[in-house]
Amino acid sequence: MDKQRDITAVTFSFVVPVYNEAESLPAFYSKLRAEADKLGQPYEIIFIDDGSTDESPEIIRSLHEDDDRVRCVSFSRNFGPQEAITAGYDYAAGSAVISLDADGQHPPEVIAELVAKWRQGYEVVCTVKAHTKDVSLPRRLAVKCVYRLIRLLTGMDIADQADFRLLDRKAVEAVRQVRERSRFLRGLVRWVGFRQAEVQYEVADRLGGTPAYTLGKLARMGSAGLFNFSVMPLRLIGLAGGTMTATAIVYAVAALILWPFVGGSLIANLVMLAVGLTGLQLAAIGVCGEYVGRIYDEAKGRPIYVVREAVGFEPAEEETQTQPQPARSDTPTEPSRIRLFT
Repeated sequence: MDKQRDITAVTFSFVVPVYNEAESLPAFYSKLRAEADKLGQPYEIIFIDDGSTDESPEIIRSLHEDDDRVRCVSFSRNFGPQEAITAGYDYAAGSAVISLDADGQHPPEVIAELVAKWRQGYEVVCTVKAHTKDVSLPRRLAVKCVYRLIRLLTGMDIADQADFRLLDRKAVEAVRQVRERSRFLRGLVRWVGFRQAEVQYEVADRLGGTPAYTLGKLARMGSAGLFNFSVMPLRLIGLAGGTMTATAIVYAVAALILWPFVGGSLIANLVMLAVGLTGLQLAAIGVCGEYVGRIYDEAKGRPIYVVREAVGFEPAEEETQTQPQPARSDTPTEPSRIRLFT
């Protein structure tokens, strides 16, 4: 059945990336809907199915059939949580867009605090974990090191921030204009500016399933935060190279002068210097390779994500004619119609 709606009447859009969350979805939806109803304003819930292999797509479709405020965007494969939230920003119609995870660890009860800050005039309201005592020590140390490195080299302090945030429509449109392929939304949200506030929250227990966020994904996120927002690593390599070269020259001159008096193997000393300089060169090549690789990804011009199916959206003819952005459709899109969005 077709579902007609006035997208200008939507005040809040809830963007929920989903990847194999079949166990938690029903309970999460009930909690989110209860908190959204308390706001007293029209809203929509946009689930972004990030290539789930369990029953998540069927559950989301069932929720849509029971509640026409539920929308669904299904990716053609797993692209990642940052890409999923990006798709949610592309499709959201609300004056305020709130992103949160479907596993329940971003408690919907905090939404009222985010909205209160927004109504005070803040256009970006981020959340910060109140504590991380339930996280294992190795993981806490890894996270702390990643965020400290990002802060030192980029100047952005995003320690313990989550992708649980509220963006005003102006901030959403600003983020949407940045279409770089390597996504680090926490950095992008900080980079676009606007009036920003933070709200602390207690991480809730998972409603079901197992965590999909691994240390490997943390490393990729950290590299995106570092290399996407700073050229400081290149400058540090130049500084280190200059320092080591000067040190090597001084050492070689001193070794030549002192060799007749103290003896020793001049060749061995020079070999060690060569090994050290070679290590520095290889490290420099690796860092340069990170930047070149990201340039390569951008030059290919591939889309950030590919949508297999979008359910519950109205057409927006003017947007379709003027902008290369996702079109809204009020009827389910045929699964075979694959659309690419840059």
